[in-house]
Amino acid sequence: MPVIELDNITKTYGRGGFFRKQERFTVLNNVDLSLRAGECLGLVGRSGSGKSTLGRIMLGLEAPDSGTVRILGQNVTGRKTLPTGLRRAVQVVFQDAIGSSNPRLTAGEIIAEPLRNFDKLKGRQLKDRVAELLEQVGLSPDDANKLPGRFSGGQLQRICIARALAPSPRVIVLDEAVSSLDMLIQARILDLLTDLRKKHDTAYLFVTHDLRLVRRFCDRAFFMSDGSLHAFDPEKMADMKGSKALEELFNAILPPMPDSERTSDGQRLDQVAV
Repeated sequence: MPVIELDNITKTYGRGGFFRKQERFTVLNNVDLSLRAGECLGLVGRSGSGKSTLGRIMLGLEAPDSGTVRILGQNVTGRKTLPTGLRRAVQVVFQDAIGSSNPRLTAGEIIAEPLRNFDKLKGRQLKDRVAELLEQVGLSPDDANKLPGRFSGGQLQRICIARALAPSPRVIVLDEAVSSLDMLIQARILDLLTDLRKKHDTAYLFVTHDLRLVRRFCDRAFFMSDGSLHAFDPEKMADMKGSKALEELFNAILPPMPDSERTSDGQRLDQVAV
């Protein structure tokens, strides 16, 4: 049974409407997607292509206009709040670490919040678990007493990852979650997430622009274009060189490239580097 399943999801938004009639535009168009236990599914696409909207719908944070959302087999479509068990099972790491962290709470308090809510931990047990999570993401237990303003952006993102790991979720939506980290810490975090997959069958929706990380980390991958999902094999991208499918993939990630940035045979220079 999939841990999360989306059936025929459609989502539209309105724009304009102050001095003229509001227009509707489609962000997701009859999207079907399932995420199995222990699977890492990559999702790439341009900014504004609907990746984050899809992630919010998967998390139950936003309702689709039509279609069905199931988490652990339960229909949660349109529900404003999820049962405690489902809220624990699905966690998220947002791209904006600063915006998703309370500046008045220490790193330890940020990580401890889900442990108090879901596991009712307190005292020494809570402190030891927070220290363990900090070490897992490459930080020191002494960092628990620091406020967010004392961390770099990359360090603060590691704290957000530790917070998501705290309740031992079944699914984590990683929305550009490692883009602000250096390559060494990226590798360490991805290795940690891979270990969790093996131990607990934790599944991931990995939203990114970095095709290098998709190849390294994901089992399956899709690119989003015009509100639809298109599958591609991360392991066979080299075989796609010069193909229409690869052109569509890059078009879904990057802004249009001027003709001056193409090779003499019309191929995009960024494709040559793949």
